[in-house]
Amino acid sequence: MTMRAERQSFDAMLAGRASGRPPWLPLVAGLAARVAATSYRELTLDPGLWAAGLVGAAELLEADALVVGFDLTLTAEACGAELSWSGSAPVIVRPPPDVGPQPLAAPRQAAMLETVRRLSATASARFGLVAAVIGPATLALQLCPDVPLDEGMKRVKSAHMAVTEAVLKARPDVVMFVEHLRGSGTEPLRAWQRAFGTLRNLAAHYDVPTAVYVDGWAAHQVAALATLKVSAYLLGTGAGDALASARILAAGPAAVGVPLAGVAGVDARAMVAAVCAARDEGCNLFLTTAGAVTADGDLAGLRAFAAQLHGLAA
Repeated sequence: MTMRAERQSFDAMLAGRASGRPPWLPLVAGLAARVAATSYRELTLDPGLWAAGLVGAAELLEADALVVGFDLTLTAEACGAELSWSGSAPVIVRPPPDVGPQPLAAPRQAAMLETVRRLSATASARFGLVAAVIGPATLALQLCPDVPLDEGMKRVKSAHMAVTEAVLKARPDVVMFVEHLRGSGTEPLRAWQRAFGTLRNLAAHYDVPTAVYVDGWAAHQVAALATLKVSAYLLGTGAGDALASARILAAGPAAVGVPLAGVAGVDARAMVAAVCAARDEGCNLFLTTAGAVTADGDLAGLRAFAAQLHGLAA
C-alpha cells in the first residue's frame, strides 16, 4: 500500500525526524459535522457519518492526521454524567451519583470506537489516525468533583482503563489523552504521573504511542509535563508563549504541537518560519489548533493557512 505525503509527514514526526515542512494536525470535531451536513450530536452517534465527516474536513484543511473523539464530554456521558445540548457543543450539567460500570455500551462512546476501527481500515494510507480519550485527571474532576483529585482518580480508574483499552484495540496510530490543567502548582500530582505510567504500559502492550493534549496550561507548568513521558504533546489554549513552551518540551524526545491561536490575520509564513527554525535546531515541532475547530469556525482562514503551509514546503 502506497503511503500519501500526508501520512509520511505524520510518520516522520512520530519517528522523531524534524525535517521537511511541519506536520499539520488540526482538531476538526465540529467542522466534521458541518462537512457531513448534520448536527454534532447526530454525527457522534453515526460511525459512517463521523468517519466521512472527519475525512472530508481533513481534506479541506490538507491535514496530515485525523483526530477522532476530541470531545470533553464523551466518556463522562458514557459513565453517567448528564449533558446539555442547548449550545453548539455539549456540556456537563450534572455528574452521576456513581461512575457507570459499562461505559463501552453508551451509544456515542460505542460510535467513537467503531469510527476508529473504520478509519484504521480505510484511511490509514492517507492520514495518521489519532484517537482522543479524556485524561484521567479531567475525568475524575468531571465525575467526582466533590472529592480530592487522587481519590476521584481511583474511582474512575476502572472505567477509564476500559475505555482506553477498547480504543487501543481499535488500532489507532496514537492514543491522545485530553487534560485541562487547574490550579497553580508547578509539579503534576503524583497520582496523575502514576496514572500516565499505567496508561503508557497499557498502550505499549498494543504497540501504540501515547500523547497528551493540555489545555489551560501556564508557562511555569510546562517543564513538569515532561514527567508524563509521552511520545507527543499538543498545547491547547494556555497562558504563555506557546512556541517557547513547545521548545522546552521538545528538548526531550517528544514531538510537540504548537497551537494556531486565532486564524484571522495569522501570518502563516512567519509562524511556519519560526517553527521550521526550531525544527532545524532539532526540536520536533508540528502545528495544531488551539482547541477544536467548530462548525462556525474560520474555515476560509484555516484553508488559507494550510495552503500557505503546504506552499512553503514546495
